[in-house]
Amino acid sequence: MKSLKKSILFIIILCVAVNLSFAAGKKTKKTSTKSEIRIVSLGPSATEVIFAIGAQDLLVARTDLCDYPPEAKNIPSVGGFAGNTLSLESIISYEPTLVYLFAEMHEGFVKPLQDLGIQVYRSNATSIEAVKNEVLDIGKLTGHEKQAQKVVKEMDEKISRTEKMYKAKAADGKLPTVYWEVWHSPMMSCGKNSFMGDIIAKAGGKNIFADEEQAYPMVSEEAVLLANPDFIFYSGDGMGGGKPSELLKAKGGIYYMGDDDSFVRSTPCCADAVEKLAAILWK
Repeated sequence: MKSLKKSILFIIILCVAVNLSFAAGKKTKKTSTKSEIRIVSLGPSATEVIFAIGAQDLLVARTDLCDYPPEAKNIPSVGGFAGNTLSLESIISYEPTLVYLFAEMHEGFVKPLQDLGIQVYRSNATSIEAVKNEVLDIGKLTGHEKQAQKVVKEMDEKISRTEKMYKAKAADGKLPTVYWEVWHSPMMSCGKNSFMGDIIAKAGGKNIFADEEQAYPMVSEEAVLLANPDFIFYSGDGMGGGKPSELLKAKGGIYYMGDDDSFVRSTPCCADAVEKLAAILWK
């Protein structure tokens, strides 16, 4: 009888303990809500992606170079873009739950931030496809999946429309050759696996340095003259930038694109860059 009473008492105690544990678990379980997400963006393209998917209300700080869209300038700044112009103290002073930074450039901040329990997202988009994946990633992290999917769909539509257009015009299969001067002194262009090279390809152009293994290789004037490109574009400006050599000619024309950030920032606007470039190549 005593044994039976002890067994019943043990079962009662066990049930109470389980119920208390379950109740405590429900009470302490933390559900992430929109108001709890606080983002610090460490670069212009990151800030632009956040705005593009409608998550700007979660952005608590940006860098001095985050100037698009114009509303971004109303958000407090943590400092410059390069890693040596920023401080960990400045970043964490905004109490972020997520820091959206850039691989290599901000690598020194990754571990210290993670050690503080702050989530880190490394941007490393070197192609249009990578930009689309990044937009979807940030959409999931911020609870803006549908908006992110809509942005990616719009990008796909623009690029698909461009592809149909130039394929219809390139009846003989010949694509206009392109030399893009990223920098002037020393001369640098875009090679294999470069963001700029991907834009050229999607616009229906043939990059004369597409076989170069480096993303942005140094090139020579002689190599460009030998390739005799149909079009020349340049974006470098000041401090080694400037116009390409006067010896370089192109029957399709020479165009300065340095004022248009859609060609250099890894954001959804790169799809606009594809359309703009195609409009020049196939006019």
